[in-house]
Amino acid sequence: MSLFDLLFLACFGAAIITVGSILYLCFRGSFRAAGKTLLGLMMFAAAYVLVLVGFSLAEPRREVSVGVPQCFDDWCITVEQAAPLDTIGATRANGTFYVVTLRVSSRAKRVTQRENDIDVYLLDDLKRRFEPSPSGQQALTQAGLAGEPLTSTVAPGESFESRLAFDVPRDAHHLGLVKASHGWFPVRLIIGEAGSWLHQPTVVPIRG
Repeated sequence: MSLFDLLFLACFGAAIITVGSILYLCFRGSFRAAGKTLLGLMMFAAAYVLVLVGFSLAEPRREVSVGVPQCFDDWCITVEQAAPLDTIGATRANGTFYVVTLRVSSRAKRVTQRENDIDVYLLDDLKRRFEPSPSGQQALTQAGLAGEPLTSTVAPGESFESRLAFDVPRDAHHLGLVKASHGWFPVRLIIGEAGSWLHQPTVVPIRG
């Protein structure tokens, strides 16, 4: 857990306590005091958002090399390789299939890990986003090459492979893989987090 994670938890806890205080003051009929407390809370929230956005806009895009794990608590994901293919079995790509091999592992000592809130996609230099191809994924599954779903459980100290197929236009350049989250809370509100509001995502370059 990073310093910014702790900062968010402290700020969120303080905000909850402050909201409770406002409700209590309203219940007591101290509306002027409640209003002042609410104004202070709004000013604090505005300052936090300004710092959040400032960090997001100021920090450059982070890049992680192929073979280097990205860990979120004890759950880790590693891009092992990416192979361009015109076809997978009898299925032909509209552009080019990029089959990305991912390894999911756990650094936990006792607890079985599972990541349900996961979104993996490719991004090019024009910031076009490419999701896994349904036809390519089906072809991988039929060929017995898909491996385990990314949302599968992983035992302490264990790992598994998963493969995703992306159908990418031939004019796409500087492709990179991004691991993101579907949800917004709390990741969008944590200062310095790759998935925070307006922050550029962390990318694993797979093609120049």
